[in-house]
Amino acid sequence: MRAVVLTHGHLDHTGMATALAASGATIHLHPADATLASNPSTNRPQKTLPYLLFPATLAFSAHAMRNGASMKPQAMPESVPLVDGSTADVPGTPLVRHVPGHTDGSCVLEFREHGVTFVGDLLCTVEPRLGRPDDPQLQSRGSNKNSELAMESLSRLEGIETKVVLPGHGNPWTDGIEAAVATARRIGCR
Repeated sequence: MRAVVLTHGHLDHTGMATALAASGATIHLHPADATLASNPSTNRPQKTLPYLLFPATLAFSAHAMRNGASMKPQAMPESVPLVDGSTADVPGTPLVRHVPGHTDGSCVLEFREHGVTFVGDLLCTVEPRLGRPDDPQLQSRGSNKNSELAMESLSRLEGIETKVVLPGHGNPWTDGIEAAVATARRIGCR
């Protein structure tokens, strides 16, 4: 493996970064998420309490604990900055789009040659509260740092023509990025 590209700095996305860096991979992350990736306790979602008792939150937390998640992970390795509008120097040369809201440094990666866009946690295809498969939507306010900003960031996906959308949570969406964005706007912030 030559590179690990992190769409954002949440622990469920960065957990293997240290081990992969030790095997020689370069780690790529937007600089605005460097602190979050290094210290998960700095995560400050919009609302936490009301979301803690939702079935999906309980299931996700139980899964993370069963699999050894820790709020004190190994030190985050140095990373190569992902820069908005640039092409990342990694296999597939994705175009980087900075889409803050889920976290300060959330990014979307467009692989034009392959017709695929990784949207990280800007969008998910599971209903965030219940964990059931659903249409593309923003993560919940219990996960987003700023859901209104995430909603605004959807406009940064204009011009992407890929049909396959790969979220960080949920199933692939194959009806294209425009339909995914339209659905997320219709559903709104939960």
